[in-house]
Amino acid sequence: MIKMLLMTSLTGSVISLLLILLKARLVKKFGGTWYYYICLLSLALFVVPVQVNVSGLMPQQVVIEERAPVQQAVLTGETASSVAETVPAAAAQTAVNHHLPLTVPDAEQWILGIWAAGVVFMVCRYLFGYSRFKKQVTQNSPVDKVENLAVVASDYVHSPMLIGFFKPKIVIPKAEISVYDYQLALRHELTHHTQKDAWFKLLAVLVNSLHWFNPLTYLVVRNISEACEYACDEKVTQGMEWEEKKRYSDMILNFAAQASPALSSSLARNKKQLFRRFELIMKTSTKSRKLLGTLLAAVMIAGSVTATSLVFAEELKPLSEFGGAFTTHYNWSRTLEDNVLSTLDMLSDIKGGIRWKVSSIPGTTYIDVNGRKIDTYNRTEPYYGVEKEWKEKKFAIETMTTKTLSIEGKDVTVAFSDKAAAYQDDKVIEKMIRNQITFELSYHDDHYDHQAFINELISRGAYVIDEVVTLENFKPVDFSGQNGDFLGMKILTKFDKKDKITDVFNQKTVIPKNIDGNQGAQLGNSFLIGSGESLAIDIKETTDKMPQVNLAIINVTTGELMDWIPGAIGGYRFIYTPREAYANHTFKVLMSGCKESDTASIEIFTYRTGDGEAASDGQTIRPTYNQA
Repeated sequence: MIKMLLMTSLTGSVISLLLILLKARLVKKFGGTWYYYICLLSLALFVVPVQVNVSGLMPQQVVIEERAPVQQAVLTGETASSVAETVPAAAAQTAVNHHLPLTVPDAEQWILGIWAAGVVFMVCRYLFGYSRFKKQVTQNSPVDKVENLAVVASDYVHSPMLIGFFKPKIVIPKAEISVYDYQLALRHELTHHTQKDAWFKLLAVLVNSLHWFNPLTYLVVRNISEACEYACDEKVTQGMEWEEKKRYSDMILNFAAQASPALSSSLARNKKQLFRRFELIMKTSTKSRKLLGTLLAAVMIAGSVTATSLVFAEELKPLSEFGGAFTTHYNWSRTLEDNVLSTLDMLSDIKGGIRWKVSSIPGTTYIDVNGRKIDTYNRTEPYYGVEKEWKEKKFAIETMTTKTLSIEGKDVTVAFSDKAAAYQDDKVIEKMIRNQITFELSYHDDHYDHQAFINELISRGAYVIDEVVTLENFKPVDFSGQNGDFLGMKILTKFDKKDKITDVFNQKTVIPKNIDGNQGAQLGNSFLIGSGESLAIDIKETTDKMPQVNLAIINVTTGELMDWIPGAIGGYRFIYTPREAYANHTFKVLMSGCKESDTASIEIFTYRTGDGEAASDGQTIRPTYNQA
């Protein structure tokens, strides 16, 4: 939120400052109406966050961090046992005893609180001052009516003005005014009414209130008000002869006096503005230059957005273990040749009647827009789900669509299955491949020669993309037990909104440190899961200090520990649907930090179980997490 505020504030400030500094030249060259609407358009930059993929504007670079050797368990192809089985039988009873988590505002929440207080103060200040002034100047009875607008005379104004939003009135000073000047003044204020200028000025005031911390927005409000007069003058004097324009300018000069509130439209302004208005009024038409002006505005806005995006672009962290990097698994118990043949699905020997093969965790791997793996220390927004593997090069060339990428001086054969053929020129997929190969060529492990391993794979194999899944098609992975409950996990995306039945917990809170492996703090109150309902536990945001959390789901009605999930990474939703026998039971959720205590943003709720809760590939697996 803070970053978005700063980015929009800077983006709008850059273009607005250019418009203010170049005001005299722009108005003179392109006219008042053009300048007014460009100034209004620039207001959008203060409220609409514009995201630019900066990585696409610059050459792709892969930053690699030296990885220290890490002990890994050898994958033997055996079925992983349920984590719940490793929890002592007394875990359920122990987990019941807990303390409520401490919720304390962090620095960001304090800043947002101060910002919100400033917004409320500014809006109240503007509206209170405006309402008081309006009541004061419109208290008299109307003296005239023009096009359904009442005309009121007041001692408190020194020039004609339009005031009000839903039932606007024209207010004129109590003074001697010639009939001609009176008609011109009414025409001027009616033009403001037709152009909805009061609403546009209200928008400028709201932008100023949202960005009250930015001094430039106060100038923006004044500039919008000034540009509004230029546009009005231009429209009123369109088609007038030189003498009529001069008379109109004299009328404005006669009314020039004190300034009026920001939300009113008044003829009176300062000397420089009056001089510029008179110069614009007496000028000839600028229609032939409007196209050039529009192109100029587009260039200015595009330049402002790009420059601001570059300023706020986060520098990519070095690729590291559990930090966005991929590595191809290597079994230390086998030879280099066995690992190469197994990885390429070419190993012919059979051990104990079972064909041995280097395996990895089944399912989809998620990557971000930079082609980096969503991982413990790279908890970014997902972009694609990818299923990939290595295959024998000859087999891939004969059966799939292939291409060659030059990476670190090596020609890497990349193959795409029929399901993934449409992504052979996709930039994000290419970034992923380049990231992985570059990292693996520099990866070091004390137990074996990884460079020799990856070089053999590049030489004899093809990097195969089997399938690419887009955000809207992400499915939960099912790792249910055999007891009839459904338990799954799904990476969070913008397509995961559900109609809540019970809102259990939704805030940033301190998650306590895990003490003995099965303790935690209860989040929210205990809740009921009705028949046909599911529980969602969204770990929306964690920190590098505590990137993973442990969570437990406890059936309060029976006292059972339904599941204990250690090392759950941030950015995922965990889904639990109880067996029919447990429908309408009361449950609660406990959570703790894996190694440290820190803040996390958690949301817990129940919703009506719908379609799309099945596992993505029909397999029932137990997730394995990287332990940071």
